[in-house]
Amino acid sequence: MKNKIIELILKKSSTNNDRLIGVEIENIVYTKSGNRIPVNPSEDYSASDLLIDLIKNKNNKNEKYDYSMEPGGQIEWASAPYVSLHDIHKEYTRHLEIFRGLLVDNNLFTIDCTVEPLYSPSSIELVDNIKYQLMDNLFEKTGTHGHWMMKNTASVQINIDILSRVDGEQMAFLSDCINPFASLLFANSPFINSDPVEENNFRHTIWANTDNTRCGYLFEHDIFSTENLIEKFSGIVLNAPSIFSMDKKYDIKRFMGPINKWLSLLNDNNELDDQMINAAIHQIFTHVRFKQGMLELRCTDRPPGGYEFAPVAFWVGIFADDTIRDKLMELFLSWNTIDRKLAIKNADNLNLDKIGPQKTSMFDWINYFVELALEGLSHRSQLLSINNEADLFIPYLELFRNKGIPGLFRQHEYMNSNKPLIEFLKEPA
Repeated sequence: MKNKIIELILKKSSTNNDRLIGVEIENIVYTKSGNRIPVNPSEDYSASDLLIDLIKNKNNKNEKYDYSMEPGGQIEWASAPYVSLHDIHKEYTRHLEIFRGLLVDNNLFTIDCTVEPLYSPSSIELVDNIKYQLMDNLFEKTGTHGHWMMKNTASVQINIDILSRVDGEQMAFLSDCINPFASLLFANSPFINSDPVEENNFRHTIWANTDNTRCGYLFEHDIFSTENLIEKFSGIVLNAPSIFSMDKKYDIKRFMGPINKWLSLLNDNNELDDQMINAAIHQIFTHVRFKQGMLELRCTDRPPGGYEFAPVAFWVGIFADDTIRDKLMELFLSWNTIDRKLAIKNADNLNLDKIGPQKTSMFDWINYFVELALEGLSHRSQLLSINNEADLFIPYLELFRNKGIPGLFRQHEYMNSNKPLIEFLKEPA
């Protein structure tokens, strides 16, 4: 069964040899009075209605991007794949025009925090979908923050084409090592339950306490190098308890037991296909995970409005240059287990002065990775003959260097504003 998963992961989505990139960006939406928008169809305009209107508008304009809805009514925009981040950003700008228009028309507004700042998960409706209901039931037993993850988070996710097995395994290992620092660089979860979080990197905390069998770092699943990394990731998939299964008609069903048992039963009945294997892989939520033909980077928070593409440019820069990759491989292979554990532990706290791996502060490590990303973006621009995409990263970098982590400075600005939190949240960072 491992081989079938590996084959799917390495199956290219196109014959194009250029590396394509896709971006997914989520938003939490509120009514004018400051309540979370109803999730399911009701007397009032709901997230379900908003999703239908967004899809209708994008179809009318023949756009290639797409929309979906997360379990708590968060709206997710997903780009079409492109080589250039500027092409994706143009799509995003067109999406925003439609999205903002529908918000105004229906007396709604959105915020740019990664974690729901006002309400607890218990006060938020769950989408009427059997897949998410089964997930909700499972996460009630597996950790303390699964409901926060499902209903109360919004993120930016980056999908990068895998060009070969070595390429995919190297990107997965490097991103897993850098993720604690990227999580801090883009941390933007300043409030929960209407209170400042102080130095808690709360989205990082949420994922660490959702379900240890399918979440967290690859390192926490005993993946310490690139060697047989995709095979080991396939083992995570097969050993994880199934959230749901599919029958031969692709209907979602409850299933008791590990994913391996479900897929094996399908295989024995000659019913196993790519769609079902994809459904199995999508039940894994590690900070970096494989999908068909691509790697998905999931660790960074959703930055403040206007800076959404900063983490995208950061990761694309990191992976753009073979020389940079080789330098990073040499670095991380010199780190020991204590270094890796310390980096992950320090990512729970927004204090960048904390000493991290090799007796170097988290702040200094972040600056090191940032400079490598900028170098990679410059090389990528020359290699592909495209405009340097650093312009999507540098404005955020200036914000970070002038004010610090958004998750911290926004708390301070709120406390000095003398405004109700909901009014403060409507303002740009």
